[in-house]
Amino acid sequence: MMTAQPDPPESGRPRVLIIEDNADLLGILEQLLAVDYDISTARRGEDGVSMALTIRPDVIILDLQLPQMDGIETGRWIKSELGNDVAILVLTAVAGKGDPEAILESGCCDAYLAKPASLDAIRSRVAELLASGSRAE
Repeated sequence: MMTAQPDPPESGRPRVLIIEDNADLLGILEQLLAVDYDISTARRGEDGVSMALTIRPDVIILDLQLPQMDGIETGRWIKSELGNDVAILVLTAVAGKGDPEAILESGCCDAYLAKPASLDAIRSRVAELLASGSRAE
């Protein structure tokens, strides 16, 4: 059975999926990025995986500290299904899981920013991931 490819956004803009359980931060990121991108959101890892497989975003902003399915597991599921067709930017404030090298080596993401990250840094990193064509180094 073939999976239908999602229709491109009517706007022609890149799709960004934000997976973040903090409603305030989710709202801020959505508002910030909606100027340049078509935004979809999810507040749980399971919902984020389902949405990613449905809409096939260009970039995902992923919180590591999610309820039930954490960000590492969520990112790995998405990467196992979509591979390098999607870039995943992890945002985290988790001290024990905050080592960028370990997070990048986990295979759950392409890029990493520690919270609190400036809104300019987030916007710049999303733009870099989109422009690179290849995922983060």
